[in-house]
Amino acid sequence: MTPFRALALCAASRKRLGITALSGAEPVARLARRHGTSRKFVRAQRERAREAIDVAFAEPPAAPLVETFPRVSETWVRRFALAVILIVHGSYRQVVELLRDLFGLSLSIGTIHSWVEQAAQRAEMINRAQDLSGVRVGLHDEIFQGNQPVLAGIDAASTYCYLLLGGAHE
Repeated sequence: MTPFRALALCAASRKRLGITALSGAEPVARLARRHGTSRKFVRAQRERAREAIDVAFAEPPAAPLVETFPRVSETWVRRFALAVILIVHGSYRQVVELLRDLFGLSLSIGTIHSWVEQAAQRAEMINRAQDLSGVRVGLHDEIFQGNQPVLAGIDAASTYCYLLLGGAHE
């Protein structure tokens, strides 16, 4: 046995040696003698062959059940919740489900309701600050949101909606 004989083996020879040792067709000691290497070297090649086979036949890693999303700000979450309610006409419960299922956020219906109320108060302040002096002819009508009556006021010239007021059903 020469100490550098193992270094002289090419990759293909090392592979064949590892596969032969892994198959158990020939004892490790005999393989080492035949190739002029140590038993330790043959066992190392056998383990490399075993690892390569394990990697080749390994099950693919399971996909995570919940994908990770970049962190989003509270402002973004509030806007998302309001968009679902106002644009998609989703319910508070649907907003809670979407935030839980898509982003892993746990919010209560009360939190969503508070956000909607705060947005409505801000919208009311903005609406009160509007200059309506340009409205010359107003068109008024009663419309319904669900089964709730809403008084609507529209400027005839511009079709600007200057009034939406929840009314009592009579």
